Amino acid sequence: MKRKPRAAAAAGDAGCTRGEASGSSEGEGLVERLPEALLVEVLGRLEVDDACSAAASCRALHGSAAAAISSITTIDLSAFAPSNAILSRILEGNGAVRSLTVNCSLLDDSSASVIAKGSLRELSLLKCSFTLSFFMAIGERCRDLRSLKLEVAVAPEVLYSRYSGFSTCLAPIYAGCIYLETLWVKFPLLDPHTTDSETGLPFLQSNLKELLLQPVSHSRAKTVFPRITSLTKHVTDSLESLSLVLDTMTDELVMLITSNVHNLVELCLEDEPVTQPNLPEDLTNVGLQALGLCHNLRHLSLTRRYCDFRRVNDFGILMLAEGCKQLRAIRLSGFSKVSDAGYAALLHSGKDLKKFEVSNGLCLSDLACLDLDKAAPNITEVRLLNCALLTSDTAISLAPCTNLRVLDLSGCKSIADSGLVSISQLPKLTLLDLAGADITDAGLSALGNGRCLISSLCLRGCRRIGSNGIASLLCGTGTINKTLVSLDIGNVPRISCRAVTVIAKNCEQINSLCLRNCLLITDSSLEVLGSMGRDSSKCSLRMLDLAYCSKLSRNFLRLFEPPLFRGLRWLGVGKNVVQRRGCSPTVAELLERKPGLTICGNACDMGCRNKCHPDIRFLQ
Repeated sequence: MKRKPRAAAAAGDAGCTRGEASGSSEGEGLVERLPEALLVEVLGRLEVDDACSAAASCRALHGSAAAAISSITTIDLSAFAPSNAILSRILEGNGAVRSLTVNCSLLDDSSASVIAKGSLRELSLLKCSFTLSFFMAIGERCRDLRSLKLEVAVAPEVLYSRYSGFSTCLAPIYAGCIYLETLWVKFPLLDPHTTDSETGLPFLQSNLKELLLQPVSHSRAKTVFPRITSLTKHVTDSLESLSLVLDTMTDELVMLITSNVHNLVELCLEDEPVTQPNLPEDLTNVGLQALGLCHNLRHLSLTRRYCDFRRVNDFGILMLAEGCKQLRAIRLSGFSKVSDAGYAALLHSGKDLKKFEVSNGLCLSDLACLDLDKAAPNITEVRLLNCALLTSDTAISLAPCTNLRVLDLSGCKSIADSGLVSISQLPKLTLLDLAGADITDAGLSALGNGRCLISSLCLRGCRRIGSNGIASLLCGTGTINKTLVSLDIGNVPRISCRAVTVIAKNCEQINSLCLRNCLLITDSSLEVLGSMGRDSSKCSLRMLDLAYCSKLSRNFLRLFEPPLFRGLRWLGVGKNVVQRRGCSPTVAELLERKPGLTICGNACDMGCRNKCHPDIRFLQ
């Protein structure tokens, strides 16, 4: 029977081989009377860690759990870093897995013996540092692989000493995985300005449909798109999705892409120039006009960090909007010279638009979003980040967009309670980000009594709210206390232990909680939080950020020892905790007792998203 895809996080050494029967003989007998096929079916619908916990309760469940796990087709182990031994326990004997995602921080080349399975169609290796022998095993055994996503977590000096061009490692993949259609190669620790190493470009397969390279220099990226016509099939003949993180984005590169890739459906270009680029090494209206020739384009992302696109104005955006009538997702960042006229042209360019994001739109005001429900009736996601001119009128104008599911107004400091009252009536809204907004406890009360089915809420840096507001939010007449699974109230000075207690008592389904830099949080509130779900023997909390909560005691890590915080997968503590000496327990001791837990001392955002750094045990 085909299993439903599921995310799975293994529970460390509480694996399927852990322990003997621990229940009573009477209870064990009752379970053993049930048909094995029924037990396998039930356990197969659980997460991997839950199935492993069940396996330790009696011999009947132990055998059924092993059979259930061996038939799972989709396994996601990105939430924590398994060791070679734990990974072997989970994957050994599974010949059915088709999609596998693994956090490889603690793995070495020997893990290829359990990762490289002939059944695989999709393989994602995060934070990996494997050598050529590992990739040779993948190329030899995963012949039917369709998708390979690599996040290579090695420092530049290690990369240059270990690899003579990363294309050497990818060569066995190209030779063995002849059906490969998706290739992602990320080097998060490399700077696109200093890297001159090969990222696999010279050997790109001709049947690739999706390509992501991070980082890649502007000059090397141009080698993907030949100027002359070749009689042999080239990667550009099949390419539909292209994502590049560059040192500099230029008109020349954009025109090479548009003139060579005729089936382009998705284009994501990001650059990080250290200083403002000079002509001709910059993107101008000419490049935007060239993009207008991609009439089949559905998804477009053009972003610049640190600097801005000073040579693109409304004219370039108007030309883009005129040519690309089928855009469904637009993401723009750094277009400081584009005004409401340009953004409104994009919003009104087609009825199919579903996702619209603008970051650092210095000239974007409330006028751009007027009548958005009529211009884009199917829009489901609006993200307007760090747009200083936006006020609560933007939130009010979005109220008629009844299909809206995602609204991100982070960094828009003029959003006030009146805007939140309108937002609270959006019936399908599931994600709301108001980081830095000028809202108060009264606004949170309106949200707590509203119609929203919000599952993710960010109030980071909303300095006028406090514990009373959190109580109003979660104790109101609305449903948010039943739907909320992710809450960020970091950098809010008036958040106290009372707020944490309210969350623990009214939001038992909470999965992710950020309390970073909340200076009133103490050990007592953590005890309440850690006891969540004790009656049901299951705690939903998976990620907790406590970075720079300075009122926590020197030995606050003792609160995370069993049986508190069952199921916790990620804990952010900040660099100050890592540098302490004489604490009990130490970070290493806690991780020894909870091998499924990841502790971050680098002040990363929740889950260390897009961050690669050594395991904290190696830093002590």
